[in-house]
Amino acid sequence: MAGGSERPRAACAPGGRARECAVDLEGAVARLRHETTLWRTFLGTHRQIVERLAGQMLADHRLPLEWFDVLVHLADVPDRSLRQRELRDRLLLSESGVSRMLARMADAGLVERRTAGGDRRGVEVALTEAGEGALASAVESHLALVGTLFTGRLTVTDRVALEHILAKLAPGPEVHSR
Repeated sequence: MAGGSERPRAACAPGGRARECAVDLEGAVARLRHETTLWRTFLGTHRQIVERLAGQMLADHRLPLEWFDVLVHLADVPDRSLRQRELRDRLLLSESGVSRMLARMADAGLVERRTAGGDRRGVEVALTEAGEGALASAVESHLALVGTLFTGRLTVTDRVALEHILAKLAPGPEVHSR
């Protein structure tokens, strides 16, 4: 590959020569590294901020960040309860992952799981008084750390630009690769 200008083949053919495959892989990885720098920086920054937020939530409130997120979603609806499926969709987790987490939260007394109205198959999750108290005590320190790690580091111009960029990246109609 002269100067990296040639495009590597998509994949080495079965039974292809190892040296050719290695050259293809090196080029592909170099291109990947070059073309995804911003993406990898974004993911790394996101991970670091979330790890700090999660650490603070556990240290200060003995509350996993995922649990805090559940409590926020429940507190944000008028009757402070959601069907488990709707909560799962808001959290973007698998059904089994949400079920296990909600079982632990119910054991801790933060939420109540009950049959959803007349639908015996559906499960409704409701915020308990203890859940409300846990959320109320965690909000201020969470907001302060979000300000320190994220919003407080951005100018008004940065915030407007980021809102515009995120709106462009927000999920829309399904994009299918060709």
